[in-house]
Amino acid sequence: MKVKNLNLCWMMAIAAALSVTFAHGQISGSQAQIGITGKFKAATTETFGDSRDAVSATSEIPSGAARPGALVPVAIHVKVKSGWHMWPVESQARSVADAEVFEGAIFSTLALQTSPLQTATPRESKLKLVGAQWPQPVGAAFDFGEGKQTLAVYEGQLLIFAAIQIGADVKNGPLPMTLLLNFQSCNNTSCLAPAEIEIPITLQVDSAAAAVAPSGEFQKFDPAKLISDATEIKLQSGVQFDFFGASFSVDPQGAGFFLLLLVAFLGGMLLNFTPCVLPIIPLKIMSLSQSAGNRGKCFSLGVVMSLGVIGFWLALGALVGGASGFSAANQLFQYPAFTIGLGIFIAIMAVGMAGFFSVGLPAWVYAIEPKHDSFIGTFVFGIMTAVLSTPCTAPLMGAAAGWAASSGNTSTVLIVFGTIGAGMATPYLFLSAFPNLVARMPRTGPASELVKQVMGILLLAAAIFFIGAGVNGLLETPTRTHWWLIGATGSASGLWLFWRTLQITKKAIFRLLFTAISIAVIALSVGVSMALGGAGKTEWIPFSSEAVAAAKSKNKILVLDFTAEWCLNCKALESAVLDSVDVATALAQSDVAAIKVDITSRKSNGWNLLHDYDRVSIPLLVVQDAKGKVILKSDAYTRAQVVEAIQSARAAK
Repeated sequence: MKVKNLNLCWMMAIAAALSVTFAHGQISGSQAQIGITGKFKAATTETFGDSRDAVSATSEIPSGAARPGALVPVAIHVKVKSGWHMWPVESQARSVADAEVFEGAIFSTLALQTSPLQTATPRESKLKLVGAQWPQPVGAAFDFGEGKQTLAVYEGQLLIFAAIQIGADVKNGPLPMTLLLNFQSCNNTSCLAPAEIEIPITLQVDSAAAAVAPSGEFQKFDPAKLISDATEIKLQSGVQFDFFGASFSVDPQGAGFFLLLLVAFLGGMLLNFTPCVLPIIPLKIMSLSQSAGNRGKCFSLGVVMSLGVIGFWLALGALVGGASGFSAANQLFQYPAFTIGLGIFIAIMAVGMAGFFSVGLPAWVYAIEPKHDSFIGTFVFGIMTAVLSTPCTAPLMGAAAGWAASSGNTSTVLIVFGTIGAGMATPYLFLSAFPNLVARMPRTGPASELVKQVMGILLLAAAIFFIGAGVNGLLETPTRTHWWLIGATGSASGLWLFWRTLQITKKAIFRLLFTAISIAVIALSVGVSMALGGAGKTEWIPFSSEAVAAAKSKNKILVLDFTAEWCLNCKALESAVLDSVDVATALAQSDVAAIKVDITSRKSNGWNLLHDYDRVSIPLLVVQDAKGKVILKSDAYTRAQVVEAIQSARAAK
């Protein structure tokens, strides 16, 4: 290896430091995971049993169809194993003579949820869990180390009735929903981890249905005995979008599907302005400028790159629509080998772009160099651009992709994902169609070399990001050290731009302009390191099913931040919004449970929870009140939105 410029030998030191930085971490062993067991969501840990080990539940609905506006009882048959108990609902904790209240009890609750993507009900229709008819608890003796106590519990065979009010304007047809039974099971000396059982049911709605007298178990249903636990849900047939406070919905049926495609197209276009893709746009502009003198070739290169972008998104759509266990584009980054490999690949391209080293590499490496104007290189560069976009989710794009993935229709997934790719490719096609827009870029000489060197160093910073994110996927406790290396590399690009500008030109206007750019790059790099390299202002609770169940049992407002180390959008929102003083203060209140759902690794136990909210990509922030009603669900939110959502959830209590 021959060093062309000794002033930048520090780059070799950064690469060495990167490998040393993460070497001290210990690789994670087995981790708690959430999976699907039958129709119930199961959580397992190595140190605690699961409450579902002692409790099972099934459901039964009345025969025949229900009329709009009807109150429908749903019977839930619960079986508690011999020797085990369930805590009752909180209002029954003292209903047994001489019963005490155990402070650590996770009381039973029942909630209702439904997917807006599964129903053709009008947007303003409502579905409401009016309450539940719980069985009378019994007294049981416990000894948790503080002497014997008599506590109210459920045991044996239980019959619970959930009373569901159907909106008066609900259309005829199937009405799918899910009842959520949260509980904790204990024996006389110890308790298992709290758990949640999902009970899916589908009611048939028919405005012409005749009233039928209750029979069998449903004769025991008495509305006067309902314990109010109302959860009101607006059933929305449209796909919901939230763009920094501007909320709207699109009905994907009929002509509305084309409007949904337009929104997906705009979301794909906005991908180019996310932190993942924005840094590499100048690279392609420089590449196109090389062919600006030949309009036909310039446009052909733009078409080939666009095909690379669209082809990658179609391949992702095929995986999401047809591959078992694959449901999201950014799921690729849950594999550390992929993320680290991509980082190394980008690092090689960065070295080639900057031209600091003469390295003997295979011919195929030079063929895909960003400045290369071959069709193969341009096509692969288009694929790489699309790959780099997948850790980020643009506004509008996440909901469209989530709807497509949950539709269960492969052709729909391919159409929506292909449209996202087309939106992302359009700016490059536009630039290639009008080469005069890039013709003024320097093509040869010291100025051109300086641009390539600065962009190469910034590309090296991107490589460090991916390598660091991939290594974090291997560590039991993620480290933020790589953000300081990224900041140092970015600052070096600014310093190099300043130093070389002084050497290249003596014109005051150019020196002033590029000095200002240098200062901005350095300030941004230092700011990123300080914001993301240290601890945030909020003490987040690591996600687990136990943590969520505990928060629900204490009637807390639930704030879920879905994030990952490889998600730059997530980091940007966390720094700009969630770590702001007003939001951090709101999250620190005693009635709020701020839970961070980190899906950096494919071993993460939060991926299924993301699907529960009808999303397949991050970032995502969910604010949910104590009754289970979602107040805010957004991938592009503001400080005011988060604070107002928490206040609204508190008012609902």
